[in-house]
Amino acid sequence: MCAIIDLHTHHERCGHATGTLRDYIEVAIRKGFRAIGLSDHAPLFAHRHEHPAPEIQMGKHEFENYLSEAVELKQIYSDRIEVLVGAECDYLPGTEAIYQQALQDERLDYVLGSVHEFSGYHVFKPSTWQHVQDPEEVYSLYYSAVRCAAESGLFDVVAHIDAIRAMGPATDCDILPYIEDAVDAIARNGIAVEINTSGIRKCGESFPAASLVKMLHSMCVPFTYGSDSHHPEEVGYGWEEVSRVLLGLGVHRLLKFDKRRPVEVEIPSA
Repeated sequence: MCAIIDLHTHHERCGHATGTLRDYIEVAIRKGFRAIGLSDHAPLFAHRHEHPAPEIQMGKHEFENYLSEAVELKQIYSDRIEVLVGAECDYLPGTEAIYQQALQDERLDYVLGSVHEFSGYHVFKPSTWQHVQDPEEVYSLYYSAVRCAAESGLFDVVAHIDAIRAMGPATDCDILPYIEDAVDAIARNGIAVEINTSGIRKCGESFPAASLVKMLHSMCVPFTYGSDSHHPEEVGYGWEEVSRVLLGLGVHRLLKFDKRRPVEVEIPSA
């Protein structure tokens, strides 16, 4: 079974991925995709420096070149595959107005919203948990940030919603109420949640976990799919398992986007 869409890909501009935009498109065509989303890490628009994290995000000056190249490739490949122009942006409290302006570019088809850093912690840097005294508070802060991201109006999709599960501090506390608050905000604000298969590589299960997928589905939250690929050959990673889980829940459609408007696409049944 081939993947129909993959809306989460990165490339060399972000400083920690390999391959060009064209490389990812070519792999998607070879694997039989209907659509491929280009969604590299957007600049830290609110930071005072031009390129404060070259190993994580592209610089501000690169964003225009990124969008221009993506649009050009969209046109070049239009008779072979649908190329969607997107970006992955971190949710950073207090910077909403700056990002609102930066993300108004009419060339964008969609924006993924992510929480990587929050309250001095980083979901993929275990060293930030070394001195945690209250793991429950950490999870409360994380899911509060996810909730605020959903309420910000900046994003079309929440990416890797429970990424903290991969490397976060161990806890036996009941964190379900914090998750439920985030899910409620997502449902109320009508945005989608990505099934992100990088979780399989990081912790053996996609983001979100199966139990959270069921909760989201019960709240009528729509889904999309993203491999979060950082190498061209990772495009479509884990799709067959994702489609099996979603079809098993009775989910038969995913979302793609056109100029920030959601468009439903059928999940192939075989």
